[in-house]
Amino acid sequence: MALPNPPDGDDPTLPPSPGKPMLQRNDSLERDDDGADDPGTAPEGQLTPEEEREKIKALHDFDIQAGAMYYLVDAAWWLMWSDYVGFEDGSEARGSRPNEIDNSSLLAPGSTAKLRPYINEGRDHVFVLHDEWELLRAWYGGGPALPRRGITQGSTAVVELYGLTLKVYRSSDLSAAPVEMNISKAATVRELKEMACKEFGVVGAEVKIWDYFQKKPYALLDTPSKQLEQCQIMENNDMLVEEKDAEGKFNLKKNEGVGVGSSSTYSSGGNQNVVTSTAPPSQKGVVGLQNLGNTCFMNSTLQCLSNTPPLREFFASGDYEAEINNDNPLGHEGKLAGSFGSLMKMMWPQGDEAISAVAPRGFKYQMGTSNPMFAGFQQHDSSELMNFLLDGLHEDLNRIQDKPYVESTESDGRPDDVVAKEAMDNYKLRNDSQIHDLFRGQFKSTLVCPSCGNVSITFDPYTMISLPLRTAQEEMQQSYSVKMVYYDAADSKWVKNNLTVSIPKGAEAGQLRAALSTATSIPVERIVIGQILRSYIYKFFDDSASLDFVKTGTSTIIAYDVEYPKAFEYDEQPRSAYSRRAAAEPPKVDKAAMVLYFRKEESVTSTYITSSYNRTMKALYGDPLLFCHPKETSPNELYNAIADLLGKDKVNPEMFQIRVADAFGKPTDNHVVDRADMKPVTHGLKPKLHLVVEWVDWAKEQIQGMDGVQGKDEPEGVSGATPPSPGGAASAADENDDGYEDGKLHLKQCLELFSTEEKLSPEDAWYCSKCQQHVEATKKMELWSTPKVLVLHLKRFSYSRYYRDKLETPVNFPLDDLDLSPYVLEEPQSENGQPAQPPIYDCVGVSNHMGSLGGGHYTACGRSSEDGQWYKFNDSHTSPMQPQGVASGDAYLLFYVRRDLARAYLPVPQNVEE
Repeated sequence: MALPNPPDGDDPTLPPSPGKPMLQRNDSLERDDDGADDPGTAPEGQLTPEEEREKIKALHDFDIQAGAMYYLVDAAWWLMWSDYVGFEDGSEARGSRPNEIDNSSLLAPGSTAKLRPYINEGRDHVFVLHDEWELLRAWYGGGPALPRRGITQGSTAVVELYGLTLKVYRSSDLSAAPVEMNISKAATVRELKEMACKEFGVVGAEVKIWDYFQKKPYALLDTPSKQLEQCQIMENNDMLVEEKDAEGKFNLKKNEGVGVGSSSTYSSGGNQNVVTSTAPPSQKGVVGLQNLGNTCFMNSTLQCLSNTPPLREFFASGDYEAEINNDNPLGHEGKLAGSFGSLMKMMWPQGDEAISAVAPRGFKYQMGTSNPMFAGFQQHDSSELMNFLLDGLHEDLNRIQDKPYVESTESDGRPDDVVAKEAMDNYKLRNDSQIHDLFRGQFKSTLVCPSCGNVSITFDPYTMISLPLRTAQEEMQQSYSVKMVYYDAADSKWVKNNLTVSIPKGAEAGQLRAALSTATSIPVERIVIGQILRSYIYKFFDDSASLDFVKTGTSTIIAYDVEYPKAFEYDEQPRSAYSRRAAAEPPKVDKAAMVLYFRKEESVTSTYITSSYNRTMKALYGDPLLFCHPKETSPNELYNAIADLLGKDKVNPEMFQIRVADAFGKPTDNHVVDRADMKPVTHGLKPKLHLVVEWVDWAKEQIQGMDGVQGKDEPEGVSGATPPSPGGAASAADENDDGYEDGKLHLKQCLELFSTEEKLSPEDAWYCSKCQQHVEATKKMELWSTPKVLVLHLKRFSYSRYYRDKLETPVNFPLDDLDLSPYVLEEPQSENGQPAQPPIYDCVGVSNHMGSLGGGHYTACGRSSEDGQWYKFNDSHTSPMQPQGVASGDAYLLFYVRRDLARAYLPVPQNVEE
């Protein structure tokens, strides 16, 4: 569809138009909750949910296009709005009308325009068009507006979330502080030059632009049409404007000592790594790799390969150069192999050259050229890079010049060893390289038709084994982290426990409620489930509610033990007279349902172009509490009841005041509940009452430090004790069965899970050649043979349309003597006249992933072939480590070398102190 033209001056990555500030003030963030309404509130004559949905749907079906403008909307807010209008599935409207748009969670601290690092589409935000944003802002108000422009990255159009901040020097005054310039990654060298000339008041013909990396002339940018990202210009990159000397000449020369590569200018490709530290390394090969901008995933993989001796030696020695296949159409003209080889040579220099850190810019450049997915500076999965890199190196070094056509090999009842050899021989007719000599093994795959019993056995090559951390049945389950809150009358305190329960994927809230009841022994009829967002409950779930949308990364599922759950589930949001969905009748209960929020003042820094100032505003904090109280409750009785709930030995009614609030915890009409009022608090109000507790000034210091284990931002009286009488549910997070020991899974169990027979899902149905139809066959994968270098991938990540999961299960794995004999079907074979070697392996490297999927970080552990010691690699930083620290819960990729090769390369380590 056609996209609207972007509004002038809205691109935050380009200089502002004259007289137009780059950062726009956002009134919705610059007022107290009790302040006046935002100027952008919905116009009179509010649309029905269905009308809103249709107007946005008419615009929302778009593809990202370079040059078009897009706006970010907080994913949690979009989720509430989608639920309110029935946007995702086109069903009738449901849920409550959301409050004003709040994009503050997307912002960097202290900023009203700059985004915080590592935000992800879907989890943190969604993109909408300019016209969509204008409609949403008109209907709901709020903000701030966060426009971003589409750019071309490689061959793909993407939205540029973060521009480049460059530090620009001029050669005539290198002692002066650099000028910071903000520019798009998609800007060209010509555009940067024009901007710099305008800043310094010089003529373009009189200057040249240099990549001044490490404050040295790294590369001349002499192709005006080339984009800065194609030149590998990074965030906070130093740049230099070279001016002619007194004789009218350019004298600056490229610093030949800064790196190893094939080119001195980007006009011819620029494939150069850079030495960033010449301090003596703690051991040869223990070289850090500078993070070039979200490249920790790449650095982690490279460190593991650098510490895989047979591979590293093949490249560092230069032996690979004789095997480069420049003509393979599936390869990269030998450039990927050349770039990797150059980096290995730099990390493992000949002689006594001292290098302790390298910026792998040349390798990063070539990876982006070979695969546009890696062209930018986004975080990626290290296993994806590993797969692509091994395949790319293989094709660059493939000894086969002309690949013949070969048919797939079927068993047809023949012996496995005959079929496996035939399949491998056929494979080698097209694929033969040093990479596959080291990394290639063979799977045996068995499929059985449930209708006719037809058996299909195939043998396929692999370079990495992906090991499940849970069974196929468990893969069909979805785990939910839930805060379970209940009141312990015996101890007069609220208790909060974090649980993880598993229910079938696609299940409804009623199944989650039942699982929580099983895990805690709280009767299911007393449990109410809600979704909490920034300390308010924006939604309660009835039993039929879908849970597909709850994993946004910014919201949490919370559950309570209450007397009347149905009173809380009642949707009190008034419906439009035009809505097809009739409003539900409020439940008939004896008590009023009360939602108790907590609010405090906090300091906020407001940022403008020329200045910033601090102010205070009131904000919700902690988790709200739910309780039921008699309807005819006087204000004084309500104050006493809340004081008792919060801890009668520490809190009294004089310490706080109560305000009546709306469903978002925002006080209505500044209504303070007066203790002296004799009228019942619930008089004339609906069954569900929202209240806000605010501490009086003199009590604020007394309540600090009185929060036990619940954390400094939790309301007093909520603790993190265990739930009452756990029912022993297999779905509870602290369960320890099925082979788990001390909460850890053993690698041998992962290998057993890998070879467990499973039934294919309807989506993965297999075509049976005898039945001539797709069937849900049984499938079994087994290891037929293993390679010299074994890479094991622990499958921690799972993805779906609405959520991303990471399994944090620790896995115990041996650093020495990993014996795969029980899991390998083929008997060990002799190689080149040498005795057959059993499949016993020693670990040489581990790629670790810690944290969440979007904002996580990669590190590596590597065993040095020089001294046999283990070292930790965290980007540029390296340090020795004890072996017992290697097998951590962050382990993601495991690199093993077969015992005969390991013994040839690895010395016996000495004890080391960290």
